[in-house]
Amino acid sequence: MKRILLSALFVLPLIVFNGCNSDDDEVFGFSDLLGTYVGGLNITTPDFTNAQYSVSVTQVSSSVISIDPAGSVGTEWTAHMTKVAGVWTCISCVTNNQITITDLGSNSIQLSYNYDNNEQFLGTKQ
Repeated sequence: MKRILLSALFVLPLIVFNGCNSDDDEVFGFSDLLGTYVGGLNITTPDFTNAQYSVSVTQVSSSVISIDPAGSVGTEWTAHMTKVAGVWTCISCVTNNQITITDLGSNSIQLSYNYDNNEQFLGTKQ
């Protein structure tokens, strides 16, 4: 009986620690952020309201992306991305530059950003 209890004491921690493995982080990883997003772009100056637009997101380094709107209307900028509660966001961006990339499920990823309170984009990855 002692051997069974001792065996259980050694096996139980293995089961518990294996159950704590976080595979969820790999489901929506950094590489999933990269690609082309299509949606509505609003720019205050010049007036460019809810126009259908595409934005390219490319990798600069292990956690930094470049956001490059097509054409000459939008602003290209970079953001250091961090995953918080399942959503990728730029924590180090100043108040006027906000960005989130969210997994909506069913293979749909959404990019939302506000650049300098002058340029807003909301679109889905193609």
